[in-house]
Amino acid sequence: MNKRIGKALKKIRTIKGLTQFQFAHNVVSESFYSKVERGKNEITASDLLRLLKVNHISRADFLAEVDSREDNDLQEDLKIQLLSAYSSRDRKKLEELNQKIQNSDYGSDIKTSSLLINVVVNDKVKDLSKKEKNQIKSRFFEVDDWTQDLTTLQLLCNTMIIFDMDELELFMKKLDYTYEGKLNKYSLDIQRIVASICINYFHNCYVYAEYEKAKVAFKIIDQLAKIPDLAIYIIVVNFYKAFFKGDKKQYEEITNFLDKNGLSEISLRLP
Repeated sequence: MNKRIGKALKKIRTIKGLTQFQFAHNVVSESFYSKVERGKNEITASDLLRLLKVNHISRADFLAEVDSREDNDLQEDLKIQLLSAYSSRDRKKLEELNQKIQNSDYGSDIKTSSLLINVVVNDKVKDLSKKEKNQIKSRFFEVDDWTQDLTTLQLLCNTMIIFDMDELELFMKKLDYTYEGKLNKYSLDIQRIVASICINYFHNCYVYAEYEKAKVAFKIIDQLAKIPDLAIYIIVVNFYKAFFKGDKKQYEEITNFLDKNGLSEISLRLP
């Protein structure tokens, strides 16, 4: 509670453009108030009410801000629980958390993340309802520039199966426009997720027999930095290039290489 009160006071003080000394208003010392904002000191109810009064802050507005902080803290705690259950593949826990989150008043961000994690772990992406699919799709229109947002990029990577080829091709063209000639200058995290999206797109091109549409993804992924950390992506890309060309000898050499080097889990996912 101390931290929520401190954060709420700090936010209101910042909005008002006041220093800590000005906001403390001799109700408490500046040094004491500084620790209140950081959750280090506990302010008494009487001093808190005096602070609100001298700074012309209504009790209702302050309590609403504290409640908002509490809600955010609860959401962060749920996100941690989600990640923990995802890491351990605890399907029962994930289902419980998902039901709790979906039935709450939380924002679309945590609801979409929870839904996605639950269906991915249980291999039920294909079983999503139309409403759930639209919920995920709408996420891309809620982020100003989803092409450079890691969370949204990961969402696309994990849900490509719910989009048709025309939709996917538009996404790939947007990625191409964003990263043209400079993908290798971005962080490794960005390069990895963009590469994973391209590889999943190749798989969709195979499933829908739309080999020609793979060109845009090849253009993007060919810009990856040529470093060991990204070697596996480049190997898989070379497989798809050979596969779409019908070069059986070359793509079989690649799958054999993967198998011989203990990477059969990857080769088994290829066509």
